[in-house]
Amino acid sequence: MNGEPLRRRDEARALFRNAILDAAEAVFAERGFHGARIQDIAERARIAVGTVYNHFEDKDDVLGALLEVRSEEMLAQLLPVREDTGSFASRLRDRVTRLLTYVRAHDAFFAIANEQGLFAGSVAPGAHTASKRLRQVERFRALFSAIVEEGIASGDLEPLQGDALARFFGGTLRAFLLSALARRTADVEEDASVVVDLFLHGAARRKKPRLKGATR
Repeated sequence: MNGEPLRRRDEARALFRNAILDAAEAVFAERGFHGARIQDIAERARIAVGTVYNHFEDKDDVLGALLEVRSEEMLAQLLPVREDTGSFASRLRDRVTRLLTYVRAHDAFFAIANEQGLFAGSVAPGAHTASKRLRQVERFRALFSAIVEEGIASGDLEPLQGDALARFFGGTLRAFLLSALARRTADVEEDASVVVDLFLHGAARRKKPRLKGATR
């Protein structure tokens, strides 16, 4: 009997929560975390301040939820999908392209996340959501490790000791994410190809195959 009203209430709460997070993403990007106020978020979301507090304890709680939601969405871009076919390099290129495209669409979030240390392997000190953010960092590391294992299994990567390859891939990817945001005209597919090429082959100059019969 009460199923439908409860479902509608849950849907309404989800809509308000998403509206608050979308507004917070924009406000934090414009004013920075410390300069933003709950009032600013409520005004951007076109809701009452009390409505924000119905969903979140304080500003730090809003930021923690935003980082959690967007991080999950970012992680999803690097997961394999049925459409990813071909060689390991080709499949990885498709996944990196999806990630770069997502970050381009949510550049405000990436700026906030980078400020909070989400992609640097650390978290901002003092926040009561620090442990949750550290778990998010660990999830990224785990995914990078899974990608490395996939490359080793396909024979495209050398089975090195430790997590050097996973850290190298994560660092290269983060560097290109930052540069892609700085260069708004950057081609995400081209950047994805460069990321994968550097990861698989390094920066050494490629030797062109000698033509048959060519002289020195």
